[in-house]
Amino acid sequence: MIEKVAIIGAGISGLSFGYQLIKNNHHNFTIYESTSRCGGVISTHSDSKYLYEEGPNTFSISDKRTLQMINDLNLEIVYPLDSSKARYILRNNEPKNIPNSFFSFLTSDFISLTTKFKILKEVFNRKKPLNETESIYDFFERRFNKEFVEYLVNPFIAGTFSGNPKTLSIKHAFPKMYDFENEYKSITKGFIKSKKPPNQIKRSIISFKSGMEELIISLSKLLEKQICLNSKVISIDNVDSKFLLKISINNEIITRVYDKVVVTIPIHKLNELKLTDQDSNDLKNNIVIDYPPLSTITLSYKKKDIPLPINGFGLLVPEIEKKNILGVLYLSSMFDYRAPKDETLLTVFIGGSRQPSLASLSKKEIIKLVKTDLKSIYGIINQPVYVEHKYWPQSIPQYSLDYQNHLNSLKKIERNLNGLTFTGNYIGGISLENNILNAMKSANKLINYNYE
Repeated sequence: MIEKVAIIGAGISGLSFGYQLIKNNHHNFTIYESTSRCGGVISTHSDSKYLYEEGPNTFSISDKRTLQMINDLNLEIVYPLDSSKARYILRNNEPKNIPNSFFSFLTSDFISLTTKFKILKEVFNRKKPLNETESIYDFFERRFNKEFVEYLVNPFIAGTFSGNPKTLSIKHAFPKMYDFENEYKSITKGFIKSKKPPNQIKRSIISFKSGMEELIISLSKLLEKQICLNSKVISIDNVDSKFLLKISINNEIITRVYDKVVVTIPIHKLNELKLTDQDSNDLKNNIVIDYPPLSTITLSYKKKDIPLPINGFGLLVPEIEKKNILGVLYLSSMFDYRAPKDETLLTVFIGGSRQPSLASLSKKEIIKLVKTDLKSIYGIINQPVYVEHKYWPQSIPQYSLDYQNHLNSLKKIERNLNGLTFTGNYIGGISLENNILNAMKSANKLINYNYE
């Protein structure tokens, strides 16, 4: 008998889970989505002039299984333009080009001679961590030095996690680095000596012709018969090895029975989902993973109004530079057809763990702060021809120093409620590819399919 599966949430994790079930010829499942659309944070703005992302801007792929999914969906990959190759970090209020090779990095003037020696001597660094719950900041300062952390690690963490390296766990946020030190006593040796994973391919940054939402649309079409929109799961009850789900559909409460349940909603929404097993419900209520607020401002300027051309992938801003913004993406030089040829389209990030209060300011206040920084950095004094604001009250889950405690609670709930599975960007990595691969793995495990 084919088991009946309920998937809660139609973000990229829930859709990828469904894709993997269908790929293994398992069609007896339903995806419940509380909103009127699929995709979660993946959302593309498209009109007659501008194409940009309100959520994740690109898709980094390094695994052949991810590429296979894209091919199965008949999606046409769009790669960044040559003009996007340059990447910048702000130093002394000036965008500095980040060298793209180890040798050029060591010969550049981006970092001091002292830090260059620290990098070269990293293989001989035998300093041990002070405790098991070491932060990203402490890890890299211990292995390199403060300058390395402040001008390389700090802006990178702000750009990926919208986070603070002092409060994120190295073990969970960057498990590969953690493992390299444990196994090889050196990050450098780890990169050189570690074996290539069996499914690894050359890493590529990609998008799609109509933006990232094209991925969601294609998955939604594939899973059309299994998706129920505007359907909020209220509670899960485990009775006689079955799961009874109470679901609100169009203001009507119904109950449906399933053999297995997969929870893919963000962890901060778990408090809206009641587990009738008291121990599990208590554990669930004690799981508190921070999702800092984040605002994005997308602006377009006439190229003639920008003193110097803005070309490249984007700019990251270290905390030590004392700016309002976390970073800037140069959208019109990343991909074709994102803005009129005579305009420069940018997305600016503000808030995150660094300055959460800024993210929730009014649109007018945030735009003022952004313009101040763009004037300071790029000399832009003219007004943009287009401005749009997107506020994310909960952005990216933070793998904090006590993250293992929350992970243990999730695992205990899974043991208590045999047949219930959690997957999402709060487990095993925040990237889209992490989400997809983890969902695939969980799906195969659920239906006892061998997965390597």
